Amino acid sequence: MDASLLIVGAGPAGLLAALAAARRRLPHGVLVVDRMPAAGAKLAVSGGGRGNLSHVAAEDGFAAVWGRNGRFTVPAFRALPPDALRALLAEIGVATVVDPAGRIYPRSQSAAQVRDALVAAAGRAGVRFTFDRAVQSLSPPEAPDAPWTTDSFTARAVLLATGGQSAPRLGSDGSGFALARVLGYDVVPPVPALTSLRTAETWPAAHSGLSLPDVTVAVAGPRGAAERGELLFTHRGISGPAVLNLSGRVARLLRDGEPVPLAVDLIHDQPDFQTLRREAGARPVLAWLARGLPRALAGTILELTGIPADQTFSRLSAAQEKELLRHLVALPLTVRGTGGFDDAMATSGGVFLKQVRPDTLEGRRTPRLHFAGELLDLDGPTGGWNLQWAFCSGFLAGSVAGA
Repeated sequence: MDASLLIVGAGPAGLLAALAAARRRLPHGVLVVDRMPAAGAKLAVSGGGRGNLSHVAAEDGFAAVWGRNGRFTVPAFRALPPDALRALLAEIGVATVVDPAGRIYPRSQSAAQVRDALVAAAGRAGVRFTFDRAVQSLSPPEAPDAPWTTDSFTARAVLLATGGQSAPRLGSDGSGFALARVLGYDVVPPVPALTSLRTAETWPAAHSGLSLPDVTVAVAGPRGAAERGELLFTHRGISGPAVLNLSGRVARLLRDGEPVPLAVDLIHDQPDFQTLRREAGARPVLAWLARGLPRALAGTILELTGIPADQTFSRLSAAQEKELLRHLVALPLTVRGTGGFDDAMATSGGVFLKQVRPDTLEGRRTPRLHFAGELLDLDGPTGGWNLQWAFCSGFLAGSVAGA
């Protein structure tokens, strides 16, 4: 037998699992296999290279981030909450800091330092690594005490920590989903998440690089999902935290083959046009808009509504007021695509959670096969939540697998 625990994938989940398992001194040790030439390529560039590792949160706050799937995350969170993660990192030489928004970063502001420290700590604990080796087949035990077998290795237990499908150039190519399917697990179809959105409208390109710090972006309709935060115009559409956090849900709607309408609330407060007529009746509408919006964007809004830039409030018709209000509180945009997996920071979809035990992350359909990280059907917003899930789920799986 090559290992007590074979970990497929040397990303954040796999590295934390390796550390946790090695400390248990399993009889045949821990072997980590990865198709990339080195560990943690995606981890090393996370947070723009600064490494937004986690987010300060209590148990209920962490669970709430994941919506209807929140309860599934609780055992892993309890195994390694943010404070415990920070303590573990401190043990291996990585000091961390918390920014005003509650996001946790390495004090060095270097995600690569975190990756290097985890790999070094795992090596000191006796973990073996094999790189440039893809696991292409995985066969379950043929008897209660028989090992798992791959095309190259045997192990008492296996942890799939291959990541999802986002940023495939960094290792997450979706191969873990294929392995899970062959073993009888259902996979919620993966779509890109935390990615930019491409609009049918071309006018956003004229404002590429312009950001609005506080808007609400919503899928149009009475039950449409919505996110509030920063929006960034790009040469192909829109991005920024509010858009990224909504993108996975939009991507899933796009699977139906139809464009997805959005409504962007730019101001959050409905203007009182009667008061505006009385107090600013002789002023051009453009001048008033430019008090709260970038002037170039204010001009575009007037173009979209058909209102001349020099028109005053006193001359606005009822129909013009209605159209201007619509563009301020529900600026219409039509999404025709996303930035795709190459642009995405996460994957929405993955191994069906009901087929995995949350207290051990062991699959219910096969013995001694565990799952961790982005491979599971969980995707959170920006801010360190997804990395916290990768770390704590890997730690939980590594604490129990291979016994």
